[in-house]
Amino acid sequence: MANARLICALLLCMVVTAPMLNIEASIPCHTVKVDLATCLGYFKNGGSVPPSCCRGVRNVNNAARTTKDRRDTCSCLKTTAKQYGIVNFRFAADLPRICNVNIHYRISASIDCSRIK
Repeated sequence: MANARLICALLLCMVVTAPMLNIEASIPCHTVKVDLATCLGYFKNGGSVPPSCCRGVRNVNNAARTTKDRRDTCSCLKTTAKQYGIVNFRFAADLPRICNVNIHYRISASIDCSRIK
């Protein structure tokens, strides 16, 4: 009986603490796309950047806390840019500066996402 209580207590601790140990969690690509959706016009044509685009850039940057997050976000952005085929990477590379957001890598079409720290 005491062993059953101990096992139940340990299982309860594991269930309660599991969300806090979400080490392997990553930012879903869909979330990155939604956050940056209002940037599409800027990515294509340049010009003024909507405030909602800068909010999205901040959201994505703040969510990408680990190396895995940053690599996954980079891969998502590259894949999405290829799918849409409308991204001018010169504009995209200027976006962090315009939005006053410090990201951990330079945005480019040739970036190797696996090398991001």
